[in-house]
Amino acid sequence: MADPITLLFPSAILTLSSFQAQESPDNSLFSFQIGATSQEEGEETSSADSAVLSNEIKAKLQESLQFLNQDIGQLIKNAQPIRAILEELEGKLPEVIEDALTSAAFIESHRAQFNKAQKQLADRRQQEEIIKQRDDFKALAESAIGEIKSLNDTRASILRNKAALEAKRDRFYRNSIK
Repeated sequence: MADPITLLFPSAILTLSSFQAQESPDNSLFSFQIGATSQEEGEETSSADSAVLSNEIKAKLQESLQFLNQDIGQLIKNAQPIRAILEELEGKLPEVIEDALTSAAFIESHRAQFNKAQKQLADRRQQEEIIKQRDDFKALAESAIGEIKSLNDTRASILRNKAALEAKRDRFYRNSIK
């Protein structure tokens, strides 16, 4: 397999899997794998068709990956390290990678949207907790209602048994007096 940061053009497709936001517990913003895959099996590429990134550029991309994998809240507060790497590599990267890094380097401009989305997520979690609490209280109330009904039924049964026993006792005293 090719070096993971080797990019071949035009007979290969850049595979970035793919600068997508993750919904993971660590709140990473980007997870990408840089590699190359052939568009057609057996297709030969000439050295003129391929652009190989130097080890220095690969190292800088790996360094930027460290920043991209940190908590998005941190990245929103300070994307300067990614901007610095982007400025260093300006013109040395394929356009698709440069575009993706540019978006990440200037993510701070989306702080208001991020804060709004973060608040919406917190509100949604709080709403889910409230709904769960409501459902728990409703189940508890239904259980209490069932127990009260059972106690009332038992009380009625006890009162009927008491009345039957008193009637039996009264008959017994009447029969014993005779």
